[in-house]
Amino acid sequence: MRSALFLGMLGCLLSACGYDNGDAHRVSTDEPSASCDDSPTTPVQTWIDTDGKIPTDPGQSAGVFVEYAAGGHWRLLTTCDTVHSGTPCAWDIIVTPEDTRSISNVAPVDSEAGSDSVGPYLDDPASYQLVAETSNDLDGMTFDTQPGTAVMIDAFLDGKCALPYFFWVGDGAAHTGSPSNPLVLIPTTK
Repeated sequence: MRSALFLGMLGCLLSACGYDNGDAHRVSTDEPSASCDDSPTTPVQTWIDTDGKIPTDPGQSAGVFVEYAAGGHWRLLTTCDTVHSGTPCAWDIIVTPEDTRSISNVAPVDSEAGSDSVGPYLDDPASYQLVAETSNDLDGMTFDTQPGTAVMIDAFLDGKCALPYFFWVGDGAAHTGSPSNPLVLIPTTK
C-alpha cells in the first residue's frame, strides 16, 4: 500500500516538471461566481518573457494563453476542452494597461460573428474586453502597448474565476495557473 502511494506521489511530482495543458478540464458547478474569492486582493505581478511561445491544444483543454513579442505586441488566445466535455467554453476577459498607458491596434483572432466580440470595456475606457464562445478552435485578440508596458488580465470562464486556466512563459518556464485574478504580466524586455 505504501509503495503504491509513494509511486502515485512520485508520478504527480514528475508530471509537474514538464508543461502539459492537456489536463486543464473545467470543473462544473451550478453556482456562477463573479468574483475570485480565493484570489489575493492585490493582483500578483509576474514576468512574461519577450518572444516566449506557449503551445495551444484547441478542443483538448481550457486555457487563456498569453504571449508578448518585442515592440509591445500582445497575443491572447482561448481554448476549450470541448472534445472531453462536449460543451463550449464561455470566456470573458478584460485587459488593462498598467499606469496611464494605452492599448492600441486591437484585433480579434479567429472570432465568429454572433458569438465572439472584442471591444472597449464599458466600465473602463482604457481596458478592452474579449467575450468568446470557444469550442474546438482558437478565439482571442491581439493588441499593442508601448514597449515594456505591464498588462493586467482579468479572466472568467463560464461565469467563474479562471485562476487555473492561465498559461504564459516567464523566467524561461511555462506557467500554468495564476496566483491571482486579475494577474499583472510584466514583459522581461522591451
